[in-house]
Amino acid sequence: MKSFKKTKKSRGIQWQVFSRFFMILIVLLFIMGLTQYFSMRDYLCKSKEQVLQAKFHNIDFKVLGNIDKVDADNSELNSIVDNLVDRITSAVIIDKGGNVDYKVVKQESEPQVNKGNEYVDNKVEEKLKEKLAPVVPPTYDKSEYIKLLNEPGNLEKDYKIYKSDDDTLQLVVWRKIGDMNSPTGLIQLSTPINDVGEILDKQMYIYLGGAIFMLMLGGAIGGTVFKQTLNPLQNMTNTVEQIDIKELHTRIPEDNGLLEIDKLSHSFNNMLERIETSFEKEQYIKEKMRRFVSDASHELRTPLTSIHGFVEILLRGAAKNEQQLNLALNSILQESDRLTKLVNDLLVLSKLDQNIKTEMNEEDLKAVVEEISPQLTVLCENRELVLDLNEDIIVNINKNQIKQVIYNLTQNAVLHTDKKKGKINISTKIESIDNEVLAVLSVSDNGTGITKEHLSKIYDRFFRSDTHRSREHGGYGLGLSIVKGIIDSHNGKIEVESELGKGSKFTVYLKLSKV
Repeated sequence: MKSFKKTKKSRGIQWQVFSRFFMILIVLLFIMGLTQYFSMRDYLCKSKEQVLQAKFHNIDFKVLGNIDKVDADNSELNSIVDNLVDRITSAVIIDKGGNVDYKVVKQESEPQVNKGNEYVDNKVEEKLKEKLAPVVPPTYDKSEYIKLLNEPGNLEKDYKIYKSDDDTLQLVVWRKIGDMNSPTGLIQLSTPINDVGEILDKQMYIYLGGAIFMLMLGGAIGGTVFKQTLNPLQNMTNTVEQIDIKELHTRIPEDNGLLEIDKLSHSFNNMLERIETSFEKEQYIKEKMRRFVSDASHELRTPLTSIHGFVEILLRGAAKNEQQLNLALNSILQESDRLTKLVNDLLVLSKLDQNIKTEMNEEDLKAVVEEISPQLTVLCENRELVLDLNEDIIVNINKNQIKQVIYNLTQNAVLHTDKKKGKINISTKIESIDNEVLAVLSVSDNGTGITKEHLSKIYDRFFRSDTHRSREHGGYGLGLSIVKGIIDSHNGKIEVESELGKGSKFTVYLKLSKV
């Protein structure tokens, strides 16, 4: 048996399943990371927006709606803006022409750092100053502000993220000044979102560490689980590799706990069973053919040897003696007749083996038996022949072949019955068997019967249950083989019942013709 050679492109199913599982795990973690990142960013930005919107909600909208002029000297507007601005919130006032009128930021006082504290260094001081530095608000093109002024409503649901002049990302919201439909200007509030980025970065670092840990844990657990899961498949492979022509009876366990592998095991066991059956059948056919060739050679050798012997006798001078000449010629004629019959029987069996379709016609079974009855009477000699035939049994048959069946069964009965006391019965009738109406042809005798161990072999070629009787009557053990072949070609069935010392009964079942 050739061993399997692993190619460069070959990969074990465990490796393929594990690698695909690992890739799916990576993709899922990546998608989850992106989803978490964007949802967290949106949540933090919404929180910033809500803080700015809350500042707008705290002002008196009636006062804001009554402002008809935007300038730095408007005390009401300045009062509103002062309440909106703090250390991290800046404001920009835009007039109705889209021009930036003025900006408002809140400056905190210088931080007081204790130089004597050993834990506070220059970097800490710089960070404190950076945190307390005023927020520089972003400004936009005039056209964008005009577009906002012309939009309906109070712009409560609008927010955008822009980069200011100091490259700081800021979240921006607006409110109209004056009448909503004819505003005199805009108030722009903005707040930095750099802390959002810091939070997201920290979150992503934590998630990345967790994802790497999950990949390592998933790889370890997944590898172990896949190995355990695919163990039955590996065991199946090992078992299959050990199966050869002498181990076809081996079967793979079908209770592995995995439906697909159990189905595969069941299918493979069925295949092994079919192979085993085919192999046994092939061995049986080979043995049968070997035995057939051996028996045929033996049967052919016997008449040929006899003919050869008589010819030698004639050549040695027996031909001059008329009595010896006639005896030799008659013997040669008998042996040649036997040889001709043997060859004809073998030809019939060969045609039956080839399943050559024969012409079928509707025939009355009674008429077929009556047509051959004169030959049967001669064949039976002094034995009693009884015909019990029912009329109107129409079957679709090849008449000549069924005649041969009747003749061969009668000849077999003759071989096993006494020449003077023998009795042979041939009957036809209709029977209902398993809800199917069939034509039944029976040939029975009161002869010696057949032993139980021979019943299963009587249809084998060249088999004789009584060798002496068969040879005495010129039989070769092919008659019942021909009968079985003909009945099979008619899709019929033949059964035998026999009891030693009481006789045998052969019953043929044929399908009735559909009228």
